[in-house]
Amino acid sequence: MLFLAAACGRGAAEWMQKTYGIGFSDLLYTLAAPLKGTGHDVAERCIRSCLPLVGRWSLWYFGIFGAVVLLRHFVRLALCTGERSWEPLGLTELVMLGVSLWALAATYQYADSLLDISGYLEAWRNASTIYEEEYVDPLDVAITPPAEKRNLICIYLESMETSYASAAEGGLQEVNLIPNLTALAAENVSFSETEGLGGFHSALRTTWTMAALLGTSAGIPFSFPVNGNSMDERESFAAGLTALGDILAGQGYHNEFLCGSDSEFAGRKDYFLQHGNYEIFDLFTAREKGYIDPDYYVWWGFEDKYLYEIAKDELTRLAAAEEPFHLTMLTVDTHFQDGYLCHDCQAEYDSVAANVVSCADRQAAAFIDWCKEQPFYENTTIVIMGDHPRMDKSLVGETAVEERRVYNCFLNAVGAEAARQTLRKFTSLDLFPTTLAAMGFTIEGDRLGLGVNLFSQLPTLAERMGYEALDGELLKNSNYYVSHFA
Repeated sequence: MLFLAAACGRGAAEWMQKTYGIGFSDLLYTLAAPLKGTGHDVAERCIRSCLPLVGRWSLWYFGIFGAVVLLRHFVRLALCTGERSWEPLGLTELVMLGVSLWALAATYQYADSLLDISGYLEAWRNASTIYEEEYVDPLDVAITPPAEKRNLICIYLESMETSYASAAEGGLQEVNLIPNLTALAAENVSFSETEGLGGFHSALRTTWTMAALLGTSAGIPFSFPVNGNSMDERESFAAGLTALGDILAGQGYHNEFLCGSDSEFAGRKDYFLQHGNYEIFDLFTAREKGYIDPDYYVWWGFEDKYLYEIAKDELTRLAAAEEPFHLTMLTVDTHFQDGYLCHDCQAEYDSVAANVVSCADRQAAAFIDWCKEQPFYENTTIVIMGDHPRMDKSLVGETAVEERRVYNCFLNAVGAEAARQTLRKFTSLDLFPTTLAAMGFTIEGDRLGLGVNLFSQLPTLAERMGYEALDGELLKNSNYYVSHFA
């Protein structure tokens, strides 16, 4: 059993090193997530890719195990005297146990070198006071809407990095895979760490979808206890938290969350229902309303080409009502590994991932073009952002996640002329107050959660502390976080 555990651990660690670029914290929360709602193809691909490596290391470790068993047999034969055989009491058993423990220790050392498990454990033993010192509760400051309330559309593009752009534009590719999104960023407001196309650093524990949604709309990372990723199994989702949806609902907005998968996955449905009373439109809603067949299921549910068509219908309906609206939508085709190539995608490149990203770029641009033709557009702020960095190594190779940035773009943003867009260090947490400011809201102190309004001149936590120090604090345990949110 010890040999088998060592083989499985070593094979899984090697597969992760070759396939993904995430840390131990992200891995832990991902493994703790329930499988309900997970894309069928994703789970199957992971298993198919991982099994050969586990099998190879199983053969290697059990080869050692077999050698020890043979050695034991030869020792017994050599020490036979007449009809009586003898061997040192428990010697071979001790040797086998020692080799098994060595295999486990070697596996841990290998995994630790990749994921920094020891660093995670050390940080978790220490407590951070960052929330006591820096967290701004939205209930404690004045948040004033503009005289004419603006609508809001938030488009989360799955795993959309600026590294998909060409090297000349600030990305990693020979050819720009996202020319339309690049143009939108240049023509509107897009915050960057450089003079060119850039984006935000995904703060620690905002690097998977539910955590990214939380970080960008509430200004805190996903630091619930390890089993906290099963938020759909809890009665409440961060009851002490005030998020974007809560603020807008209090101002009379109709909130809606639209996705092409099971909204209950990782607690997304509970989060949006409990923090803004969002109307939920997901895979099952699309089936009920006849957009897809009752048994339709591809990838994580239905592909983005349907999502955008549904979004058009929903926006038309929302705009016809008297109350201001807020639609948050989440795409999925670019999810790891490699993404889903729908029938509308073109085979321009040898890489499936490149074709999927290129297709996502065209779809997003076409949707924005449609929005611009609608009567509601002039009074609507649109925020386009990636949710988190890519989690596999397709298109990004060995470039560390810390060196890559996530796409952001604000259309029809209030105060765009005065915004300092370049040479800014900022994280996903800063998107919370920045989104409200882009809608024309005035925020007392220009800070909410752990985020800073990027339209202001106030330095962000990343600019004051640096990314490494900030992430180090977010990795630590926090009594404030547990008592207020968990």
